Amino acid sequence: MSASAAFPADLRTRRARYDLWLKETGPAVAPPVLGLEPDATLSLDVAGLAERGWDDLPLHWTPENGKVLHGGYGEDRAIYDAPAFRGAGEPRTLHLGLDIFASAGTEVFAPLDGCVHSLQRNDNEKDYGPTLILQHETGTGFDLFTLYGHLAADVLSSLAPGDAVDAGQKLGELGDSHVNGGWAPHLHFQVMLDLLGHRGDFPGVCRKSEADLWLTLCPDPRPLLGLPPRS
Repeated sequence: MSASAAFPADLRTRRARYDLWLKETGPAVAPPVLGLEPDATLSLDVAGLAERGWDDLPLHWTPENGKVLHGGYGEDRAIYDAPAFRGAGEPRTLHLGLDIFASAGTEVFAPLDGCVHSLQRNDNEKDYGPTLILQHETGTGFDLFTLYGHLAADVLSSLAPGDAVDAGQKLGELGDSHVNGGWAPHLHFQVMLDLLGHRGDFPGVCRKSEADLWLTLCPDPRPLLGLPPRS
């Protein structure tokens, strides 16, 4: 079965509605992590790793001087070496979310009003660890979903499906490498126009050959957060 077979037939229409909704409503009320700055970016493609002298993202790395760094949407990354990404055929290397790097324990907030759709612990190697998905009504005939990956485990007991969430409300904290799937502390923040039947989990990386569909389904999170879009 081709990847496109699982996508909603009205995907392009949903995306057009989302783009219009965002243009009319403007950025989210609150950032998911405080301290986001437009120019404080981190790239984890081949060139970005080489610039820092890295072969991979160091497991215990955090941004220097307490900064918050972000990046990665639509980026072809060289760090996905776990079996889940390197199955038979073309590997999944194109990143679908925005990674926000900060210290473990950094608070994570809801950018929009909504409710808890689902949450679970995703414990595979290089997975999300504790993961939360929120559902947001837009008033335009479609719902929007946001995903928060690599959280601390407390979120699994502090929230439950159906819980109402206010914009700016604390959702949880960033987990460390022992609980977050085995990564340097960061938030994987992703926007989805349909969950394709998933609960508590959703692909955060796709094959480059399927980029058009996946990047249509998962818009660049930066404009929603008041940051410049991917160039």
